[in-house]
Amino acid sequence: MKRYLIIIIILLASASLLAMHSSESVGLTPKKLETEQLPDLNIPRYGHCTFIVNGELTVIGGHTTGFVPTATAEYFSCGTWHTVQMVYAHDFGIVVPLKSGKVLACGGANEPLGIGQTFTAEWYDPVTHTCEGFGCMDMKRSNFSATEIDSGRVVISGNWYSKDGMELFDGQKTFSPIKEVAAKRSCPYILRTAVDNVMIFSSLDTKHVSGIRPDSIIVDQLRGEPFHASLLDEWRPLAYDIPQMSELCFIGDEATGDYAYLLPVENAEGQIGFVKTRGTEFSLLSTTCAVPKVFQGDSIQYHFPVVDRQRGRGYLVGFCPSKRVYVLCVDYTEYPAPMTLYYTDPLLAIGPTWPVLNSDGNLILTGGLGTSNYNPYSTSNYKPYNSVVVLRVHPDAPLLAARASFPWLWVGIGLALVAALLAYLIKYRARKATPREDDKVEEPDEANETDETTDLVAPTTNEADEELLQHVCQLMEEQHLYLNSGLKLSDVATAAGCNRNALSACINNLRHCSFSQFVNTYRVEHAKRLLFSNPDTRASEVWMESGFANETTFFRAFKAIVGMTPSEWKSNNQ
Repeated sequence: MKRYLIIIIILLASASLLAMHSSESVGLTPKKLETEQLPDLNIPRYGHCTFIVNGELTVIGGHTTGFVPTATAEYFSCGTWHTVQMVYAHDFGIVVPLKSGKVLACGGANEPLGIGQTFTAEWYDPVTHTCEGFGCMDMKRSNFSATEIDSGRVVISGNWYSKDGMELFDGQKTFSPIKEVAAKRSCPYILRTAVDNVMIFSSLDTKHVSGIRPDSIIVDQLRGEPFHASLLDEWRPLAYDIPQMSELCFIGDEATGDYAYLLPVENAEGQIGFVKTRGTEFSLLSTTCAVPKVFQGDSIQYHFPVVDRQRGRGYLVGFCPSKRVYVLCVDYTEYPAPMTLYYTDPLLAIGPTWPVLNSDGNLILTGGLGTSNYNPYSTSNYKPYNSVVVLRVHPDAPLLAARASFPWLWVGIGLALVAALLAYLIKYRARKATPREDDKVEEPDEANETDETTDLVAPTTNEADEELLQHVCQLMEEQHLYLNSGLKLSDVATAAGCNRNALSACINNLRHCSFSQFVNTYRVEHAKRLLFSNPDTRASEVWMESGFANETTFFRAFKAIVGMTPSEWKSNNQ
């Protein structure tokens, strides 16, 4: 046994040293991004919408030099940009690519300088590259948002310096008022919660004041009464002054009725985080470390989120006075979610603007807010950019650091796999020699029930395991199974509709922890929420409400997972 352990220690140490030598470490170790310059737009613009439709990168609307609205669109084909004349200008208007293949463009500022609102609505056909005006909205709007729901219908809400309310586009040519809103908003999030329902909220009122107080953020619904999301008391959604493209943040699965989103948020101290919504439930995403606000002297201002569902990654684009562009990447399917900070060389002709994700998994920035004539480090609506830049954030993209050390990295990975195999053999022999009780949440001497003995399952990782773990995590978050102090592996397996041996192996392989540790992470997160939301509560009083069987296990698990005692954590988070 000692011989095996010595071999494992040597191999793991070698693998770690090689990995450190060959590539930058994971987490928030900065990684330099390769960028690719595409041909410039024909028209400099900001306040526009960028998307990919019919396989073509397309921009619609916005304003150009002099803060003048432009009634044009452009699409990228055969290595060049082609300009399309639109019927109306849509500066700070909305653009919604529909499942039917057509694109709906509505509203926007009525005059230069972003003044006023319009009723206007038109179709853009990406096949013929033509536009057709067909009617008007129920209400004049600019700086608003829209989301398609069932059968091509579109929910619209939000406004700028004017009244607000919900209206519904029927997918054909008719806009109809639906209901008043509990809070008037500018550039709100409109998130689907069901096939025929949405919820609407924002951190900005219709006059773009510094932000609504956290305790006044009310969530409206298309179907149902307004409600208060307590998590938004502490974590406000980031505020944007151009129309929201909420579907860029969708992380669910419409085919299974899973309506989930990943949103960036900010607390009163300026700390950035991420919130997951599923239906009308809000939960804070646990990450491996804090989001950096300063790097190499740059003060990073994070702006626009976009999600790569295929790869389970969320991106938050940041800009700074040095003209570097930063991209914060969070792998939201892991727990806690690791993060990576990417940065570019200074990009002198690109400004804050919504990114779009292309089919290769890279981000594209088009145009954006320009700079002032008097101060090159300030932003200005009067001189928007026309540059187009690809940010190569895809994990398989040929990053410079990874390309230089590729062979050594694989040697390190190979040694780590050998070490893992030896560790498995040792565990397997030990289990065969000494039968043990099932891996319950509480330790064997504290439990009052046991399951039948479970043999160790050989480590495997496949799509089925990942789907099973995602389903179990969803059960934990929605049904709060972890609050049952007597919860056992077989209970969760029954709820998930799977074999208990398969579930145990799935957690061990993907989370690299025992079933007990897996469940206790949820209990500790619940305890942290209780300690934060009820500061007068003693740390020693929350263990029962968090699902722990006794106080000793609570303190031990909390210290192991958080790195400090409950009282210490509470003091640091007052």
